[in-house]
Amino acid sequence: MWPLCRRLSSEPRDDYQAIWEKVFKALPDADGGRPLGPWIGTIARRHLIDRHRRTRVRGDVLELADHAISEPIAPAAIDRKARHALLERALKRLPEAQLRVVVLHHIQGTPLDDLARDEGVAVGTIKSRLHRGRARLAQLLVRHA
Repeated sequence: MWPLCRRLSSEPRDDYQAIWEKVFKALPDADGGRPLGPWIGTIARRHLIDRHRRTRVRGDVLELADHAISEPIAPAAIDRKARHALLERALKRLPEAQLRVVVLHHIQGTPLDDLARDEGVAVGTIKSRLHRGRARLAQLLVRHA
């Protein structure tokens, strides 16, 4: 859940904490037969989308904060870390709607139907945003390769 907050929130720590608060408040009402992971992921997605909607209505722009990796890098991981940093920079250049769909679908594994329902748009709109987001990412990544 932390990577999702970090990518999609201007205040990732606040959102991370708020999501866990919602999870613990809703836990007594949770269906014991359902796996907790997807249930928590749904709470997180809905919280971040609601926060975005509130921010958009108020006229504020969400800025993705730069988060430097402060851990030591092993020599074998340098290439992987460099590719990860390149991908993070490319993601930050996507329009916000495309960024949300790409991250939620490809990184978090959210089905397109769920995204459409959460965003309040048609599945075709989500597919269009996903297609355009992937195409833009491909352009950005090819330029830096």
